[in-house]
Amino acid sequence: MPRRFKIFSRCEGGAAVVEFALLLLPLVLLIGGGVDFGHYFYINHNITTASREGARYGVKYKLNPSTELPFVPSALTPSIENYVKLPAPTGLGYPGLLGSDANLTVTPGGAGYTGTTANDILTVTVTADKHWFFLGGLLGFHNPRTLTATTAMTLER
Repeated sequence: MPRRFKIFSRCEGGAAVVEFALLLLPLVLLIGGGVDFGHYFYINHNITTASREGARYGVKYKLNPSTELPFVPSALTPSIENYVKLPAPTGLGYPGLLGSDANLTVTPGGAGYTGTTANDILTVTVTADKHWFFLGGLLGFHNPRTLTATTAMTLER
């Protein structure tokens, strides 16, 4: 009978396991970092959109039926803060999109918040916390990181 040759000898079989073990940690860090940064960009995108939609809600021209004058943004019902935070159909429901640990805050301001003059500027600032899943403890990213988005729009009066 012909003798068969082995491609790998016995001592080379363990080398593949060692190489896999050495590459496993960087691979897990790479995938976990991708998930963490994807979540970071997701939260940043959502608070930017929430800020823009809150400002848009505040500057739209709405008449008070009793006085036939435009509503002041600080007197809107629901308020700008509640509009961003309340679930649909009353609001936009951003706390549900970001999760309960995001600590979402909405702060309207500027001259347009209490003003009634056309071209007064209303600003809406939205902040949320990003909690790192993988990178916080491993690479020293501070946990939580507060993300902020501000939008400024002029009143339609």
